[in-house]
Amino acid sequence: MTVYIGFSIRTHKIFARIFCNKFKHCAPVVVTRNKCEIYQFTKRNKITVIRIKKRDLKILKAHGWLFVKYPVKNIQQKATKIHAITCVQFTKKFCRIKNATIQTPDALLKYLTE
Repeated sequence: MTVYIGFSIRTHKIFARIFCNKFKHCAPVVVTRNKCEIYQFTKRNKITVIRIKKRDLKILKAHGWLFVKYPVKNIQQKATKIHAITCVQFTKKFCRIKNATIQTPDALLKYLTE
């Protein structure tokens, strides 16, 4: 099992367009064999699991997504039960990142790539 954190430059959320610089949205992606699950933050306390194939990650990359591999040993078993207000907060809880200064997708990307 491999976990990637996906970052998107597009969103329909108004606050993300105002407060976030380059990347507007983030979502964890769990890859097992040839199957992928994107845990998409849709609204406050609502997580949607989107099942895709591994080849669909290349399509998402072509549409402005960036994927960063995250070495996590065990993921949240009940990821859809995580209570979060933003996509960044959800992703941090999903990956068990405890850093209060990370509030935007750009800050999360900087934390993951350092």
